[in-house]
Amino acid sequence: MSLSKQILGFGLRPTLAEASWEKGVSELPGAVRRSYTANTTIAREYQARSAILIITSGWAAFAKTLPDGSRLIVDFALPHEIALIEFAGEVSETVTALSDVTAIELAGPVHSCFSRFPQPFCEAVLQAETSRYSRVAEHLAGVSRRGAIERTAHLLLELACRAHRSATTYPARFVCPLTQAELADALGLSAVHVSRVMKALREAGLASFRNGVVELHDHAGLIETAGFDRSYISI
Repeated sequence: MSLSKQILGFGLRPTLAEASWEKGVSELPGAVRRSYTANTTIAREYQARSAILIITSGWAAFAKTLPDGSRLIVDFALPHEIALIEFAGEVSETVTALSDVTAIELAGPVHSCFSRFPQPFCEAVLQAETSRYSRVAEHLAGVSRRGAIERTAHLLLELACRAHRSATTYPARFVCPLTQAELADALGLSAVHVSRVMKALREAGLASFRNGVVELHDHAGLIETAGFDRSYISI
């Protein structure tokens, strides 16, 4: 079987959750399996690096650090997703493993994949790039225009969709390895404010977050509160 067919597997639109896809990616030229322990820096701001990471387990964060030492988490990378690192060195983000992360790494530059790898994989890379742009745009809208409760509900729903990997349904619960401080950095709020917001969501019967597990108690109510439209998320 050709490598292209291995990556396609048996479906017309394979996903990274399929074993056949992961096997095919691991056999691409130059593929290397990497492991990062929690809190390890995968890539650092102002350091040139280019790589394609296919996350097989664990969560990572892309963040900007401000001069006062505070940070804003711009985006997350979840299991069975492609994370693109294309850092020229002048600017960029810091990529940190939030939990233990395993990944298949392909050396960049990212644009060179179109001459090196099969078409199905290249299409997945393009989709990953488009999806990240859409997520970052939503996060910008959240921190600049949504209220604290609305933006928190919106982020929880996004993470639920991505963790559950379903285009049509929402999970009742999902494992979320974020600390309260990390959630605050993603929402542009203080940790104390996040605690108050989560209490409000819990008391309203919408959602709760305890011991690394987010529970969505009222999908319809949470969607209405957030004004959530999942069409920007690619599964």
